[in-house]
Amino acid sequence: MLGGITDKLREFAHRQLEGGSETDRPFVKRVREVANTVNDLLGKPIHGGAESATGIRVVPAPAVPKREQAPVIVYFDGKDNRTKTKVEELLRARDIVFRVLDVTNDEAERSWVTTAAKSTEFPIVVVAGTPVGGFHELTQLDVAGGLKPLVFGS
Repeated sequence: MLGGITDKLREFAHRQLEGGSETDRPFVKRVREVANTVNDLLGKPIHGGAESATGIRVVPAPAVPKREQAPVIVYFDGKDNRTKTKVEELLRARDIVFRVLDVTNDEAERSWVTTAAKSTEFPIVVVAGTPVGGFHELTQLDVAGGLKPLVFGS
């Protein structure tokens, strides 16, 4: 007998849920009203937005979109691994994605970067096609607070 009543209730609930528009589903409307009443009685633990204990609605600050960074390339000649490691550590510490380009056997690329940077000492860091310099210049730029704005924009 209990199984028959349960089946009838399930069929009734299913018919109500399958109704066309909002007005065709009085069962869903009732459930929503009961749920809202229970929610009110319990002090509104279920709510759509963040509310403080005083009931004042707290509007979250809009998310700041993450800026896409400029391409960063570390030109390396295969000789000074110690300085290259320092440059890599500094860039990683600032969450800057970079690419290491070995120019040991690429004379054209090597010539371009040494001419543009006005330096023959490797590694040379280039941000968005503009040479920054070696480790010393990169460190100075970082300490002055110019590295992140240069890479990520203002």
